[in-house]
Amino acid sequence: MEQVSGPRRTTPKRRAATSEDATVTWSAVVALYQAVLHDVVGRLGDDAAMDSGVFSALAYLERADPPHRVRLSELQRLMHPRYSQPGLSRLVQRMEADGLVERRPDPDDGRATVLVTTTAGRRAYARANRVYEDAVHAHFGRHLGAADGAQLEAIVARVLHARETTTT
Repeated sequence: MEQVSGPRRTTPKRRAATSEDATVTWSAVVALYQAVLHDVVGRLGDDAAMDSGVFSALAYLERADPPHRVRLSELQRLMHPRYSQPGLSRLVQRMEADGLVERRPDPDDGRATVLVTTTAGRRAYARANRVYEDAVHAHFGRHLGAADGAQLEAIVARVLHARETTTT
């Protein structure tokens, strides 16, 4: 008995988005980001007593390689355009006054300053991160199936990779 296969499926070529398509899609992404961010920032303030700027800086420090240590100039690059250089200096001063971080000379470059998370900063970040993860799930993740999340992550990764290879 001969097996007959169905029609051969091919993956359709992806049509490049028009300028109008890209603008509509980007507007949807921004609207989603702003709505979720508003709710997440509210939860960070209400449930973790931490503003989003402090949380972002501590998150960058947590993810640094090595962890808990980053050059101040690198943190400025990561947090720009949200924070100007003077704005970031004020944020870091507040974080120092609250005992969350310390400034230290960079052992590899005496002209540079390294920001290091203190034990209190690590504990505060861990508490706030639990609130953050719960809030992201409540206001975003619960609306996605696992396949949706994986597909969205793949699309974002593809766009980021394309930007890295084509943007100078």
